[in-house]
Amino acid sequence: SDTNPTKVNFSNAPAASLAPSASVEVVTEDKVRYHVLNFGTRWTSTIVESEKEITLVDVGINNSGGAVIPVDLSNSGAELRAYANAIKKPMNIIITHPHIDHYINLDKFKDVTVYAQTKDAAVLNTDATFNQVYGDTAIGVSGSKEIGGFEYYFDNVSGTEAVENGYVYIPTERAVFTGDLTAIKRHSYIRDYTPLDSVDELSIWINALTDMKSKFSNYKYIFVGHLGYQTNVTGNFDATIAYIGNAQGLIKGTKNLTAGGTATSVQQVVDELKILYPTYGDGALYFSLPNAFYPGDPGAHWF
Repeated sequence: SDTNPTKVNFSNAPAASLAPSASVEVVTEDKVRYHVLNFGTRWTSTIVESEKEITLVDVGINNSGGAVIPVDLSNSGAELRAYANAIKKPMNIIITHPHIDHYINLDKFKDVTVYAQTKDAAVLNTDATFNQVYGDTAIGVSGSKEIGGFEYYFDNVSGTEAVENGYVYIPTERAVFTGDLTAIKRHSYIRDYTPLDSVDELSIWINALTDMKSKFSNYKYIFVGHLGYQTNVTGNFDATIAYIGNAQGLIKGTKNLTAGGTATSVQQVVDELKILYPTYGDGALYFSLPNAFYPGDPGAHWF
C-alpha cells in the first residue's frame, strides 16, 4: 500500500475544457488528488490520483437525452477518457455496482483493468450489456487490494436499490466511495422497492447506511455516484437515511401526505417527495412512474 509519508508534488491538473459536458473540481491532499467530474448533473466519476497512477471510480453513461434525462451526454465517455489520459499516468477502474449508468462508458476504456467487489463483479460478468461494452471480465475483490497506489477495501450491501450495491474505501486517506448508496441533494432510485413481498429493501438500505455512518464517522471525504462529494460524511449518511425513511413511510402509509391522508399511488409518492425535497435534483425519482423505461412500462409496484 501507499506508505510513503512524503508529500506528493502533483503536476498541473488537466484543463477542465477537456470535459465540456462536466463540471470539474480538483481536491488535493498530501498523498492523493481527487478529480471530481460531474456530468450534466447526471452522474459523477471520481479519479483518485496517487503519485504514479490513477483510479477511476465509476465511468457513467453516455445517454443522449430524452424525456427523463433531457441532457446530451453522448460524448461523456470520450471526454472522461481524454481528461484521464491528460494526467499521463497508468489507470485502473473500479465499478461500484452493476447499474448501467455507472459502466456504459467502458466502451472507451476496453484497455483498462476493471475491479469490483466480488458479488458486484459476478453480476457484471454475467450481464450482456457489460460484456458488450467492455469485452472482458471485471476482477472481483473480496476484502482489500492495492490498486493505483492505495489499499482499497471493498464491501457490499445486497438488496437495496440494486441486487448488489458495492462501495469502496481508502482507510489511509479516510475516503469512502458509496456509489448509489448515498447521493447529494438528489432523489434516490427507489423503483425496485417491493413492499408487497417479504423483502424490505428500504429497511435493508437504512440499516446498512446506519452501520456505515458509524464506521466512517471520522472520514474526511465521501464521494458519491451522483453529484460529487462532501466533507460532512455523517451528514451525507443522515440525509440519505432521512430520505429513504420518508419514502418508505409514504409507500407503507405510515407517513401522511402534506395535503392529508396517505398515498395510494406511485404518482402521489413521487409528487410528495418533490414537495418534501423541492431543491433536490430529479435523479431517479421519475423512473418509478409508468412508461419511464419503455412504452407500457408499469412502473414501480408499490400498491
